Amino acid sequence: MINVSQHRLKQLEYTGITEEDLQLLASNQPVFRKVVDLVVDRLYAQIQQQPELVELIGKFSTIERLKQTQSDYWMSLSQGIIDEEFIINRVRIGGVHSRIGLTTNWYLGTYMVYLNIATEVLKNELPYQWIQLVHAISKMFNFDSQLVLEAYELKEKDKIQVMVDQKEHMLHQVSLVVQELAAMMLELDASAQTIAETAITTAESQDHAHELVESLNVEVEQITEMGVLIRGISNQTHLLGLNAAIEAAHAGEHGRGFEIVANEVRKLALTSRQAQERIQEKLEQIESKLVQVKQESEQTSVNARHQAASSEELHAFVQMIEKVAMDLKGLNE
Repeated sequence: MINVSQHRLKQLEYTGITEEDLQLLASNQPVFRKVVDLVVDRLYAQIQQQPELVELIGKFSTIERLKQTQSDYWMSLSQGIIDEEFIINRVRIGGVHSRIGLTTNWYLGTYMVYLNIATEVLKNELPYQWIQLVHAISKMFNFDSQLVLEAYELKEKDKIQVMVDQKEHMLHQVSLVVQELAAMMLELDASAQTIAETAITTAESQDHAHELVESLNVEVEQITEMGVLIRGISNQTHLLGLNAAIEAAHAGEHGRGFEIVANEVRKLALTSRQAQERIQEKLEQIESKLVQVKQESEQTSVNARHQAASSEELHAFVQMIEKVAMDLKGLNE
């Protein structure tokens, strides 16, 4: 008896399964029952010759348990009924085999092994009717294989859907990260620009300070030259006072007043020399400090330019990250 939807009915008609086929199978149910153990034993004898199948069975079940399941399946062929429950059960079985990793080549190949064994056994049991019966069984196997492929396709679609969901979740997470990264990049870029501008300004200020130090050095050198000139004048004044004192001594009483003036001139020359020496000492200290200021100014300028260059590199890096973020965003879209 066939009791299925229009869609399944078209499928059965195309496969060639008829009510007459189901009635033929049902009328031979005693024969199915008689040979069930023989058919199943021979089937698993051939299955056990394949190490890959034996390994798979060992992971999920046992030979004895599967033999019982296969006996039930063999007998279901002779029920003479194809309804929605029959179809659902077949699809479910196909889904189980897909889930445990039995590939379609083994599954579909087993139908041929099954059919060869059934043909041989039924030929011995029904020497005058086995052809019609085997033909009906082959149609049932073909329909079963279609349902199995549907089950495998559903499983593959489920896997693909899981992958799609995972991809969407991943892209959603990427999108969130991209948004956060973009915000961070904007802040970082602004900071890099500020640092670069500040560094450039600092370098320019240091260059200006360096110029001022150079100018001050020139003025200190001029003051030093003036000190040398003052020292020369002081020496000449001292010599002039010394000569005047000698001449005053030669003049005796008449040169006493001139001697007093000469001594004052000598004292003035000595005071001038001492003042010049103190000025020279201070100038040397200033020159030493100016050298240090110049060195520090030059180093600060170098550091500021390095900082500006690093900021430019950081800006370039930020732009690269922004491009990566845009690419990730495009991938998400």
